[in-house]
Amino acid sequence: MNFSNFIKQVSILVLLISLISCKGEPKEECDIPENITYNEHIASIIEIQCFKCHASDVYKEKASRVKIFDYQSLKKMGESGQLVGSITHAQGYIAMPYRKETKIDSCTIETIKAWVNLGMQE
Repeated sequence: MNFSNFIKQVSILVLLISLISCKGEPKEECDIPENITYNEHIASIIEIQCFKCHASDVYKEKASRVKIFDYQSLKKMGESGQLVGSITHAQGYIAMPYRKETKIDSCTIETIKAWVNLGMQE
């Protein structure tokens, strides 16, 4: 084997290793509490992310009567799957926030999903 072929083979090997080890951008590390409650964690997320349209004084005009401004209403949405379906933009649900290709950040989504999976404690 001559030196030129050796360099080509090493270059191909390095390229293959790089492609195999590169699986896209690194996944964001989320600091999700173990015991998530509505009052301590979720209410503030909903206020920041959703109240522009879903606050008690605006939802009738902007959000098609979908109430999520209190614990009981949000819990019902969590139980039905609508909450997680909407914030993850799952097929069959109206994507929230209702702006084309706009999602809340992935750690916030994971926190809400964890709250739902843990039984939606108040």
